[in-house]
Amino acid sequence: MFRAPLIAMGTGRRTLSPVGLTFHGDEVVSTSAYQQWMHLTDAEKKYLTSHPHHAFAIRAAKDKAFAETVTRFSRNGRNDKSDAFRHCYWTALLARDIGHANAQRFTTAHESDPNNPANEKSMDLHNNAVGLSIGLSMADDAKLSQQCMNALLAGRLQVITP
Repeated sequence: MFRAPLIAMGTGRRTLSPVGLTFHGDEVVSTSAYQQWMHLTDAEKKYLTSHPHHAFAIRAAKDKAFAETVTRFSRNGRNDKSDAFRHCYWTALLARDIGHANAQRFTTAHESDPNNPANEKSMDLHNNAVGLSIGLSMADDAKLSQQCMNALLAGRLQVITP
C-alpha cells in the first residue's frame, strides 16, 4: 500500500501541518497516513501515484518551507506575506529537487481543489510561478529563501491580505 506523507498546505478552516497534525483552532489532533492522503486533491493523488519517488522530496520541501516561514514571519499565515513567501520557497525547493516541470505539475495539482477560492488560487499559482523561476538557479536552501524574500520585498509576489 502506498502511503503518501502529508503535503497539503491548508484546506479551509482545517489546516494541515507538514508534520502530520491537524489543527482545529488551538487543538491538535494526530492524523494517520490514510487521513493525510484523503486530504490531498485528486490531482495530487494522481501525481503521487505516478511519481511516488517524489513524495519524500515534496514532504521535505514542505517541512523546510513551513519552518523557514515561521523563522521569517513568526507564523504561517493565509493570503498574506508569509503565505506568499511560503509558496515561493516551497516551489523553488521543488523546482530544484524534482525538476521544474514536475514541480509545476505538483504545485498546480495542489491548487486544484474546486473549493479553493479563485483569488486565492490565482495568488498561489502566481507565487508558485515566481518560485519555479527562482528554483532554476539550483541554489542552496538559504539562497533560495533569500531570493524569495527579495521577490516579496520587490513586490513580485502577490498577497490578498497585506
